[in-house]
Amino acid sequence: MKIKVGIAHTNRVIEIESQDPDGVRSQIEEAFAGSQPMVWLQDSDGTRIGIPRDKLAFVEFESSEGRSGVGFASGG
Repeated sequence: MKIKVGIAHTNRVIEIESQDPDGVRSQIEEAFAGSQPMVWLQDSDGTRIGIPRDKLAFVEFESSEGRSGVGFASGG
């Protein structure tokens, strides 16, 4: 599944492929719930990408069945 991650205050979108979209979603939610400073994601090729939690603008999960987006806003 293709996952697009928007970076706040830029036009930058990071795209990764993941076989575990629920795991990616859990990692992002845990970073916000636990106030972790970085969200670390890993794509299907094993590449790790670190995104500062306060710069995460949106996450879009895209599959052949359609899109499912999740948005975040920085609280502080």
